[in-house]
Amino acid sequence: MSFFRRKVSSEPIVARRVTADDRPRLTRLVHTAEHRFLTSGVDELSELFATDPTALIEIDGRLCGVMSFGWRTRPVAWLRTILLHGQVLVADGLRELMGALYAELRREGMTLAAVTLDEWSEPWLRRPLLELGYRPMVEVVGYEKDLLDRPATGNQAVRVRRAVPSDLAAVLALDAACFPLPWIKGTEIFVPALATSPCFVIAEFGADVVGYAFVSVHQAGRLFHLVRIAVAPAYQGRGIGVRLLAEVVDYCAAHHAELLTLNTQADNYVAQRLYEWFGFVRSGDRQTVLGQAIAGR
Repeated sequence: MSFFRRKVSSEPIVARRVTADDRPRLTRLVHTAEHRFLTSGVDELSELFATDPTALIEIDGRLCGVMSFGWRTRPVAWLRTILLHGQVLVADGLRELMGALYAELRREGMTLAAVTLDEWSEPWLRRPLLELGYRPMVEVVGYEKDLLDRPATGNQAVRVRRAVPSDLAAVLALDAACFPLPWIKGTEIFVPALATSPCFVIAEFGADVVGYAFVSVHQAGRLFHLVRIAVAPAYQGRGIGVRLLAEVVDYCAAHHAELLTLNTQADNYVAQRLYEWFGFVRSGDRQTVLGQAIAGR
């Protein structure tokens, strides 16, 4: 295949897993790559390359591209990082990198690769992914709220408390019961969230964990993002979601947030009615989740 827009070398393309010896070159590529898809801060990449399945491509020993998958909760792995030299044909580079990673992901029990793309960003990435067989799965819309009041406090018979690390198993089970593919989250999300989220709350009814919600904080505390809110299917319709959302809004107001944001599926009209009743409005942000079955190589 013609891997570069202009011929650089007749040497073969090498696609392989990243090793510790590659770290210095990876750091340089982070800052020099013309095509970049990043879901984490640049300062986090070195650690992520050590823990996430990561592959690189080389020509004549020169590093030309990197890809990693993270947030792996069977059976879904999320495309987390792509760095490509500007002369690399994007579709060809992605094909080689995926070929070096998909077999490993299959061994981990992953059968679906997914990626979230903003409507306005990554125009260089969407078409090549579609050419390689990725297909739209879900549309996501953004909401925001700047007046941190609430219309109700929800079910007061439910106890709401701060989550602790020992809640992990209950939260994982609740998450799996509440969300379809590709939204189920795993320990990669919940372990750090339990440790660092400024507001991670649990709803209990008797001895049962029946709901949870947590936020992340950004822009030096001016913006909070509701990452997740869930209520056990058997307890939905009892005001528990209202209770959790009211707790989150109250927390953000008490900590002088200027904006609270969230994302939800474009066709999740039940959730949208709740958010709009609480005073959230559409932000105009829209994302598409693309997915592809992970074939063995």
